[in-house]
Amino acid sequence: MNAADTFRFAFRSLTAHRLRTLLSASGIAIGMAAVILLTAIGDGIQRFVLSEFTQFGTNIVTITPGKINTHGGSLGAIGSARLLTIEDGIALKQSRYAQYTNASVVGNAEIRAQGRSRRVTAYGQGPDFADTFNMQVEIGQFLPQDDPRNPRAYAVLGAKVRTELFGDANPLGALLQIGGSRFRIIGVMSPKGNVLGFDLDDTVFMPTARALEVFNRQGVMEINFSYIPDIPIDAVVSDIRRILVARHGREDFTVKPQQQMLNTLSTVLNVLKFFFYI
Repeated sequence: MNAADTFRFAFRSLTAHRLRTLLSASGIAIGMAAVILLTAIGDGIQRFVLSEFTQFGTNIVTITPGKINTHGGSLGAIGSARLLTIEDGIALKQSRYAQYTNASVVGNAEIRAQGRSRRVTAYGQGPDFADTFNMQVEIGQFLPQDDPRNPRAYAVLGAKVRTELFGDANPLGALLQIGGSRFRIIGVMSPKGNVLGFDLDDTVFMPTARALEVFNRQGVMEINFSYIPDIPIDAVVSDIRRILVARHGREDFTVKPQQQMLNTLSTVLNVLKFFFYI
């Protein structure tokens, strides 16, 4: 049987059972469309999640108190580790790879201004925070380059907080009460929206040392280290450890490169996509 005979035989078989042929063709088309749709959804979810993490930059290392051991426990969780401090953040500026460093603390606080009040997420940040995380100021300025250990009582509002407390009025120069302390408003951040469930507009920023007083804390929650792009991450991590071990006497902290976390996240998303398809 030559190719022409094979084609005629197949064509007669298809036309002789038209309903079965239609159903088979529909099944193939639906299957192909489903695969294409699932592939597009999986790729879209992966791009969305990764973009949420990378919009603040990828050349960032986060240092947290307490050494994570092989069982996943943190010495910092039981208070046996030395705290990370503002002074540790200042010391890390001496690294040959440092671009910006930022000692951070976060808490929940009630704020008051213009006879209005609301409870928001309040961040204690250093003056390099906006540069470290690519955050933009809409009006005014971010926290100035004061001595991080004794900064002035300034505050910067998130876009939503500005609207809730001041409406369309200019808040610059107004007084803001955070907990039991008063701050002078010097800036308003550009709208950022929700990132992984966190509303970055319903926030207020103040100097880290002032936030430690407001939240009655002795140490910061983390230090963010922005390094010069294209530097090998192993060299960056090694230099961070060298500086902090010299200060602490031992490695009682955890160094978490963002690029390493992004690689792990990307691997997890690829695995989830694989099981999603099958």
